[in-house]
Amino acid sequence: MNALIDCIHCYLKQAVSCMEMANIPDERKKEVLYELMDFIKTLNPQDSPAYNSSLVLLKTYEIIQNNDPYYSAKKQSNALALELFESVRKKVFESKDPLYESLKAAVAGNVIDLGIKREFDIESELSHAFDFGFSIDDYPLLKKKLQNSKNIVIAGDNAGEIVFDKVLVEVLNQMSKNVYYIVKTKPILNDATLEDAKEVGMDKVATIVETGLGLLGIPKEFVSSQLKQLILNVDIVISKGQANFESLDEFEEIQDNIFYLLKIKCEYLAKKLNFKHGDLVLINGENLKKRK
Repeated sequence: MNALIDCIHCYLKQAVSCMEMANIPDERKKEVLYELMDFIKTLNPQDSPAYNSSLVLLKTYEIIQNNDPYYSAKKQSNALALELFESVRKKVFESKDPLYESLKAAVAGNVIDLGIKREFDIESELSHAFDFGFSIDDYPLLKKKLQNSKNIVIAGDNAGEIVFDKVLVEVLNQMSKNVYYIVKTKPILNDATLEDAKEVGMDKVATIVETGLGLLGIPKEFVSSQLKQLILNVDIVISKGQANFESLDEFEEIQDNIFYLLKIKCEYLAKKLNFKHGDLVLINGENLKKRK
């Protein structure tokens, strides 16, 4: 997915969010934003929004001299989600279809996105997801593919959200699947890192694999060769969130094995793919191609 003019204001919103987290004074924020505007002119519009966002964020970190402004917020998100973990897990495992309900819980966790929106109501999002499910729903196809699959990759997204992904992993474990969970090697926004995975116990139920990077998404050109080969060779990839959505389409040869699980937060993306803003989506990569 290529970046567009619509993406520029989001780059700046993310930069402002970073500075809010780092308690940068307003006057200094203006100076940083003016500097970033010049930097944004140098970006390649052929690159993905996730990659260009990463470059803007890393430039922001450099300017404000803080390489992890979301550190405390990530801790708070994990703690909040962990408070809800047992009740969500109970609801999922007592349902008629734990796999389907665990996917709903996982997508509800995608609301914990501090890059653009710094306020969220996770309990409300969970209730909505459980009650209404997916606007685009390729669950029957995923369930069918899982019958003959052993090795599953989940491309993780945010801290906090990772807790609800853990419920999904536990369901897959119960189905005798081997699960690999991808996290970032270095901090970027509020994306989950190895520290977050260990903090919520994900390392107890899945094999943790790092990207080797501190970039949003999973850019095929830059991730570790180990991760690239894993993605190309597993049976199914479940991709969480928009940045992974924007970058995993680079793995063109395996789109039939990728299922994108996210809440649509970008109005441009909603228009382009005929989604609605706020939709909860579970869509196979091949079916996604037909919408582009």
